[in-house]
Amino acid sequence: MTKTTYPPGPRRRGRGRRALLPVTSVVVAWTLAVFTPTFAAPAGTQAADASPTGGTAVRSCESMIDLRLPGRRVESATSVGATEELPAYCDIQLTVTDPASDESFRVGVFLPSATWNGRFVGTGGGGFMGGGPDEPCGRYDPCSLADGYATANTDAGVPTTNNQGEFALSPDNTLNKPVVDIWNHLSIHQTAVSAKKVITAYYGKGPAYSYFYGGSAGGRQAMMEAQRHPHDYDGLAVFWPALNLSRLLPASLWPQVVMNVAGHFIPQSTFGAVNDRAIAQCDGRDGVHDRIVSDWRACGFDARTLIGDVLTAQEADIINKIWKGPRGTDGRFLWHGPPPGTPLGRMAGTVTDEDGTTSPQPRTDALTWVTHWVLQDPDFDWRTLTYEKFADVFERSVAKWERTVDAVDPDLSAFRATGGRMVITHGTFDGSIPVQGTVDYYNRVADRMGGIREVQDFARLFLAPGGGHETLIRSHPHPGLMPAGYYGGLPSPGSALEAVVNWVEKKRKPTTLLGVGEGSTGETGMKRPLCMYPLAARYKGHGDTNDADNFRCAAR
Repeated sequence: MTKTTYPPGPRRRGRGRRALLPVTSVVVAWTLAVFTPTFAAPAGTQAADASPTGGTAVRSCESMIDLRLPGRRVESATSVGATEELPAYCDIQLTVTDPASDESFRVGVFLPSATWNGRFVGTGGGGFMGGGPDEPCGRYDPCSLADGYATANTDAGVPTTNNQGEFALSPDNTLNKPVVDIWNHLSIHQTAVSAKKVITAYYGKGPAYSYFYGGSAGGRQAMMEAQRHPHDYDGLAVFWPALNLSRLLPASLWPQVVMNVAGHFIPQSTFGAVNDRAIAQCDGRDGVHDRIVSDWRACGFDARTLIGDVLTAQEADIINKIWKGPRGTDGRFLWHGPPPGTPLGRMAGTVTDEDGTTSPQPRTDALTWVTHWVLQDPDFDWRTLTYEKFADVFERSVAKWERTVDAVDPDLSAFRATGGRMVITHGTFDGSIPVQGTVDYYNRVADRMGGIREVQDFARLFLAPGGGHETLIRSHPHPGLMPAGYYGGLPSPGSALEAVVNWVEKKRKPTTLLGVGEGSTGETGMKRPLCMYPLAARYKGHGDTNDADNFRCAAR
């Protein structure tokens, strides 16, 4: 391994502004150099079934240290030898500075030395973390670099470890808006722009096609790209996206508020027993009893049916309120709750001691959102929330952050006009992000853009029955379906990324994704089709129920 570096400068500079004219000229120059996409082919310009032409480097990795790009500094250029998992590649580390605020963020670009396939994949982050610019795979392993893709990701200007969103608040309890803006969408856009410039310098040409792969926070980043920067990527593979942070995060405290107001925190063993019953009742609608609820929308389970058996009347009331989701004191809808059968270990987290005492364990990111982002009071005690106070905090969150951080603009006409394509997938038993939020957004896009058939020409949604959230599915007590390749950014057979690549490059519209079965013991060997919304899988009535070929996609 060889490495050439400049002494690293400070990653975050002072916020003081220079005189107006110098700042203005810097901003204009940076904007013209950064935002004008002259280095990449527009989406959809290549003929159907055309394969991109890759290539090899036209200069050494070490020489990339001398690359000069407006608003960016190359901090290091490192040649990395091939391993069993990855080919030899060039690791380029950049610092990108926003001239409007003088705040900076890191971008890592990873370039196959001799096996480039002519494509680029950007990857997203998770939670409040932007990504992992020190790793060629980012948060996703195995990664696309192994298949010849150039890859890139960013730290979004915030910590890559132990980050629960505290960065939004300055020491004097004022909002750190420049950092929030970089984290929110600017860094993701500039990662795409920067990576394409670096790719062009290294190979002598830009990528023929560019893709983005991200789940959870990375799914929100993907949708931000489609809504705000539709020219950055030809295709997006979007997993369980955290679209509605202004509603999702305060709503994630709702189960804790309900239990706290009732003065009773329910053990996870009780939640599990209730889920057992809900899944048993709602199973079989797809023609096979396998403890996978294929049609989750038709599962209208009422916890009161378990009073005197599994639950007390108080516990049944609590659980029904959790499933129903946050409501105002007048009963008006605020946000979705988890469907019956969803593991509640995170959203309604509790811990039971050896003496039987059960205590709350609220989500840290939800607490930080309320204390730092909404109330700007790190010392706020969530246990003081009544239903009335909760509704007030919820409304304040929406008023304060909906227009800024929520990726819910239903007008995707600009993305469609570029020839962009996206595949969205979400597990129906996601215990971190209720699936109904994604379904509602997709329906709003359809309403805005001429109906669901029109939307399916460029964006398709596939639901994974029983699927959870990222790798947390391995703690799921029941079998669930997850999209093939969900744990990595490699376009594996049947995966969302493969579907996007084939759709963009070969004009093959995906009708199903491959669902793989997972549960508490890991891989079960089960394979099922993940159907295009609003269809659901139905057993044909014969053959192995673990074989995807023995199911068809049908209307409810």
